[in-house]
Amino acid sequence: MANFSEAYDFALFEERGSAAPEIVEQPQRQPRREQHRRTRENVVELPQEGTEKRQKPKRHPFRFLAASVCFAVIFATVVCVIQSQVMLTELTQQINTVTDDLQKAESVEIQLNMQAALRMNDAQIEKYATGELGLGKITGTQVTYINVARADRGQVLQDIDGGSVLDKLWAFLRRLFV
Repeated sequence: MANFSEAYDFALFEERGSAAPEIVEQPQRQPRREQHRRTRENVVELPQEGTEKRQKPKRHPFRFLAASVCFAVIFATVVCVIQSQVMLTELTQQINTVTDDLQKAESVEIQLNMQAALRMNDAQIEKYATGELGLGKITGTQVTYINVARADRGQVLQDIDGGSVLDKLWAFLRRLFV
């Protein structure tokens, strides 16, 4: 296949006003050594003093201080959150342990109350009271009747310091309207 360079010839796409197309000459390639020499001739060298200042930027102490404070606040917040979660976990475990102990104690109390109720019935209590304590059943001579049909009334014999605060207030109001 023939090597055509028409794809890169932009003259074919221009308007055809003249009869003969113009031929554009392509520059000839120069050897690499000559190009390398030319690029070295075009390089401008900068003084070394100016480049040292550009290499090391000056750090601002205020920015460093602000970054340090922000880091410290974030670190303290994270530490506080972790510590509170640890404390919450420990307290939850303690609550669960105490709740289990309470349920066990309530179970033991119920068992002991049932055992006590089985051991002590009315007949055993009466036998213990008569045999061990020497108690007996109530007789007619031990009963005393009290008559409360008459109304009791009290009488103040001596007035101390003019009465209570309400009595003093009542006496003051009586003196105002009399």
